Order: sequence, then C-alpha cells, then structure tokens
Amino acid sequence: MELDWGDGDYALIAAALAPTAEALVDAAEVAAGQEVADIACGNGNVALAAAARGAAATGVDASARLVEQARRRAAAAGVAARFLQGDAGSLPLPDGAFDAAVSAFGVIFAPDPPTALAEMVRVTRPGGVVALTSWASEGPICEAGGALRDALPADGGDGPAPRWDDAAWVAAQLERAGARDVRTGTARLAFTAESPGAWLDEQVANHPAWRWGRRQLGAAAWALVRARMLAALEGGNEDQAAFLATSVYLVTVARR
Repeated sequence: MELDWGDGDYALIAAALAPTAEALVDAAEVAAGQEVADIACGNGNVALAAAARGAAATGVDASARLVEQARRRAAAAGVAARFLQGDAGSLPLPDGAFDAAVSAFGVIFAPDPPTALAEMVRVTRPGGVVALTSWASEGPICEAGGALRDALPADGGDGPAPRWDDAAWVAAQLERAGARDVRTGTARLAFTAESPGAWLDEQVANHPAWRWGRRQLGAAAWALVRARMLAALEGGNEDQAAFLATSVYLVTVARR
C-alpha cells in the first residue's frame, strides 16, 4: 500500500513545522517581487511564508487533498500563491521560471531523489536559489521513527537508501543535479505535548507516515513497536512535567 500524504489531519503536523518554513524562506533570502516554487509543498507552509514576504509563490504537491487545503489557506490569507497537483520527479513548471525552488521536508520523501533535485534545479533561473530542509539523525523523535522503520518490511528499492541526514551526501546530490556553491547549516525545532504518550498518539492519529506505518503491522507487532517508540521519547524527554523534544535539521542552500 502506497503512502498517501493526504491521509490523516496534516494541518496539525504542518502547524508544528511552521517555524521551519520561516527558517527556509530566510535561508533562501526570499524577497518581495520574486517568483518562488515550493516543491512537495504539503498544505502550503513555505509557499505562504514566501507570499507573506511579497513573493509570488507556486506550490506543487502530489496530494490533491493537500493542494486543496493549501489553496484554501492562501485564499484566507489573501496572498499571491497558487497550488498545482504534480509529482516532484516531473514538475508541471517551466524551465528557469523561478528565483528560488525550495522544499521543507518534502522532496526528501521523493522516491527518486536525483530526479527530484534535478527538477528543482531545472525550474530555477541561472543564479537562483535551490534550498531544502532535512532531518538530522539525532534526538528521541528520530529514534522513535527509527523503531517504526526497523519494524517495517524492506521497501525493495534499488541501491542504497538516501542519506538526507548527511550534509556531504546532500551537497553531492545537488552538485550532480547541476547546482553549485552548496552550503549547509543546522537549526532546531522543539516539539511539545502534555506527555510523551500524548505526542506519540497524536502523531499516530494524524501524521500520514505514522498512520501508514501502523497499518502495515498487525496488532501484536504494533504494540511492541509502540512500546519501543514510547521508551525512546521518554528517555529523551527534556521536560519531566510534560513533553519537550528538540529535533535538529539541516538547511541546505545552493545556487543554480
């Protein structure tokens, strides 16, 4: 069964990720009057952040449901943003049309990373910016996600898995795609909830990837995996009166 990013209530997940959209727009130096493409845009976090700064934003996502949510958000905000349904590996956008092509935790889930990155470069004008965020492999949330991934059957993909947590690997992929002057920084995002269990249950109820993972496992296997995930979250909890976990992510910026 293929993962459907329109499954669940992604609005809750997007709200938690909103600070990363602002960080990405800052890193890409988005300014008024620019044309910005938000690739694998979800419900529009980055596109809306760019549009709020006076840019004309175009978001592309494979999920019709998320594209519709993004359109409603743009209409409510009254900003210059349009949204199209399309695949990151074959963007419905013209060559060299954008001052910046950006992706916040979106293109990293593309099944063919080299092609998706090449598409981002293709739609960016010469001298324009290509920028993306990806999760680092540290912290309790990363550990919890790893427990779920380890319990799932191998996806059967050809070749080694993408290493989006490795700055050198990401830079090499961008350079092969035709980008240059790649630089990577790190940032942090805090996740909070009433307790580790409350945070986990909210993710499993609403996050499309976690919902998909649970559906792949039987009840007994899921119970074991949930126990491992909860132990990871409890072990890395930074607020013993509730739940606080800080996740590190990479912000990679390049030029076409």
